[in-house]
Amino acid sequence: MSSLQEKLERAETTIHVSSKHVGLTIALIGVLIALCASMAGSEHNELTRTMTEQTQANSDYSGSSTKFRMVMVELEKLRHESLLGSIDAGFGPELKRLLRLYLDYSRERDFARHWLDSYQPAVKAHFDATKGYDHAQLFAEIAIVVASLAVLLSNRPAWIISIVLGVICIGILTSTFLKTRHAVGHAVGNIRQAENAFRQVRESHLGSSGDERTLEELDPGGKIRAEIQKSSQR
Repeated sequence: MSSLQEKLERAETTIHVSSKHVGLTIALIGVLIALCASMAGSEHNELTRTMTEQTQANSDYSGSSTKFRMVMVELEKLRHESLLGSIDAGFGPELKRLLRLYLDYSRERDFARHWLDSYQPAVKAHFDATKGYDHAQLFAEIAIVVASLAVLLSNRPAWIISIVLGVICIGILTSTFLKTRHAVGHAVGNIRQAENAFRQVRESHLGSSGDERTLEELDPGGKIRAEIQKSSQR
């Protein structure tokens, strides 16, 4: 009789200790769920910000492409007017100006395209990271459900399964964080390098004062422009 009572007391103690351990497991898994949700939200915000910057780069690329196409239209006009043959021999100023613009704008367009394309790895990294953290959160949510069942049923295998699921969640969190950190760091470096190269090309075009020289050649001293301004003020 006494041995049976001792066994019952021992079983109650074992159940009590297991309940404490499972409760601690549930608390830790709850922290994992909160961490996964926070990381997923952060990556989603970073994805939105990166895509917004990509839109700006796409706008600059569209502007460069438009300028390039305008120059090509003017060159096509020269060809259709049969002026290209006569000007080519004498290197006429109109042709030289258009060819100079062609070289400038084609180079600017290429750098803008490279800048735009450099955003894609960062977008992919943030998108994959969001999915990775969502998957980790899913494992943690399943783990907390299994751990709750372990408490209700006093089932040690269920508790062990919840721990395994929690470990899987931690593994996904860690691998996603490390991969994202490396990929985003590399991508951001390429983005800033491509952006600086594009800005330098654009500043070199603006600094060359090519537009001002063209206006000066067509309107020496700005006489025509001055007359237009006077007539518009009347």
